[in-house]
Amino acid sequence: MSEREQRPGRRFRLSTDVLSRAAISVLIALLLWGWVTTQRDPTQTRDFAGLPIKAPTLPEPLQVAGEPGTINLRIEGPRSAVEDLSRSALEPRLDLSGITSPGSYTVPVLVDLPGPLRVDSLDPQRLSIVVDETASRTVQLDVVAEPPQDGTRQLGAITPEYSEVTVSGPRRLVDEVARVVLPIEIGDRTSNFTGQFNAIALDAGDQPIPEVDLRPRRIIVDVEVEARGRSVPVLVQTFGSPAPGFETVDRVVNPSTVLLDGPDEVLNDLVSVVTEPISIEGATQPVSARVGLASLPPEVRLVEPADGQVTVVVQVRQRGVTQTLPDQPVAVTDLGPGLTATVEPGSISVVIFAAEDQLTAMRAGAVQVTASVADLGPGSYELPISVAVPPGVQWIRTEPDVVQVAIAAAGTPESGRQIP
Repeated sequence: MSEREQRPGRRFRLSTDVLSRAAISVLIALLLWGWVTTQRDPTQTRDFAGLPIKAPTLPEPLQVAGEPGTINLRIEGPRSAVEDLSRSALEPRLDLSGITSPGSYTVPVLVDLPGPLRVDSLDPQRLSIVVDETASRTVQLDVVAEPPQDGTRQLGAITPEYSEVTVSGPRRLVDEVARVVLPIEIGDRTSNFTGQFNAIALDAGDQPIPEVDLRPRRIIVDVEVEARGRSVPVLVQTFGSPAPGFETVDRVVNPSTVLLDGPDEVLNDLVSVVTEPISIEGATQPVSARVGLASLPPEVRLVEPADGQVTVVVQVRQRGVTQTLPDQPVAVTDLGPGLTATVEPGSISVVIFAAEDQLTAMRAGAVQVTASVADLGPGSYELPISVAVPPGVQWIRTEPDVVQVAIAAAGTPESGRQIP
């Protein structure tokens, strides 16, 4: 027998050593790869608050009563995967496996995460739910309309598109529905209209049960509205006179009309109503006041405004006259260096408005007429006019409202009035 055949044990031991060394090398390589990967893509956590739980479904006729609610979730994983995860990709759900009959259950919340991500924390981890059978029944629709409180309108016939609705949902909640109402609101409408209104399921204590489904829920309704009363304009009544040299120029009342109620034969004779008298004696500025109405017939009632008062503003200004000032010289301004300018016409008429005493006190040069040639070089231009007037004087217009300005280099002869 040869030496190799006589010593089989040594060959086995050599093979085991090789395998051990290979395994250790692979382990070291894996650890090294994991360390490098961790350094390049470190572990990170991320919080998602208020994630809605996916609506649970069960085989007919079972269903989960109420809304499942939300959870707070913290995930952990490589930074690249954590940062790429979107909120919409997360759909927490309830584990409903094994539920085959109605009752109360506490079930776990499950979250499916992609790739290397894992759940670090979940709150709550379990939820209590009620499982019930689906039920439905037909309920008569109860139309509820609040009559207008202002007394100027009244409701007529109210005709909904449907007279009954179907209530469906968990049997426990469907059985609690005592009635289904259709609230009607007319707002400020004063004539017949057609609108859509939402039906509401109520329990015996008139508390809403929003968890049940109503079909139809939104219902078209024809509503008759009969308007009463009459709307008439308000006139402002003043007494006294503004200070000498001042005048009344406008009177404004808010609201400009009021709503009255009373016998038709009396209302038909009313063309307008007046405010209580407002003093403008000695006024030199606008007068503002909040007043009631005067001299209403005893059979007539003021409906709107509800507080019975209106706001009045009487505009007062200093009395003045419109005056034309002829032959006002036109000055060219903002002329560049080394340039001269001529203007046609050299003088114009200026129309102003001012108090009589202010016009009397004005002196020559009080009104300044200019045409700006800023940033303009040699050439001919049609330019607008600017007018500066003293305080309290109003510039109305000029005649003409533009002038012709010719700009030339210094020393070039030009016709007309030259501005150095």
